Amino acid sequence: MFSNESIELTINKNPVKIHAISTGSVAVKTKFSESKKTGVLAKLDFIFDKKFTEWMPIWVWVIEHPEGIFLIDTGENSNIQTPGYFKSSGVFANWLNRAMFRFQISREQEIDKQLLKLNIKPKEVKAVFLTHLHLDHIDGLKHFPETKIIVNKLEWEKPYGDLPKLYPHWFQPELMELNEQYECFDNACFLTIAKDLIALHTPGHTNGHMSILLKTDNCHILFAGDVCYNQNQLLTNCFAGVNISHIKAGNTYKRIKSLAKFNKLVFLPSHDREAGKRLKELVTLKII
Repeated sequence: MFSNESIELTINKNPVKIHAISTGSVAVKTKFSESKKTGVLAKLDFIFDKKFTEWMPIWVWVIEHPEGIFLIDTGENSNIQTPGYFKSSGVFANWLNRAMFRFQISREQEIDKQLLKLNIKPKEVKAVFLTHLHLDHIDGLKHFPETKIIVNKLEWEKPYGDLPKLYPHWFQPELMELNEQYECFDNACFLTIAKDLIALHTPGHTNGHMSILLKTDNCHILFAGDVCYNQNQLLTNCFAGVNISHIKAGNTYKRIKSLAKFNKLVFLPSHDREAGKRLKELVTLKII
């Protein structure tokens, strides 16, 4: 439904390849994806909402970097379509997730199969960075038992909306503290020796949500996770009903817009239908 896209750029004149991989599609309740409310009122809104969004991609980002191959999130797996997938998480979680989401995912769309099409074996991935711990970002973890998995320490210690029963039994991520400064972001962490791949604390969707910034010779690219569902939400200051805090999300929006004012920035949320195209064409965020 959504086409994978790839582009080759340079970092300090060294080649870097970036791939947008669609690991299936998801539709959510409309009030789940956008609402002025948060907390209990927002939950009531989307529980009783009868409308679903159009199909959205579940992007995984692959970076073939001079220092190694990195993944941002792991996408979904096809087992989520089987009855009883959520039962281990309890009766309410099973009902809620079945009611809130619709998925279209084949086994061939899972991230391990798609990496092989790029001539990358899962065990060759140096590290996986999880923007947050929601199921459509962690459900491909099972393909990376030998890979370093990195999570913001705050996300791990104060999760919101995660389902630990769906984690692989071996899952014990490396916890990263975002305690450095990067431009307008007070909480950041440099991920490479060259300091061209940077984790940025971007709360709002969850307390510990992080985005990953890649600095290339051509432009900056922000892999934004679920900061918002699409770029238009950022530009119009609209927020997802599922957010833990619209205030935190609003502050994150301000920082991202500030970053885009002073840098050529390609903005890539994980469920944006146009994100693959924007990556391919290097369409930058325009802030007036």
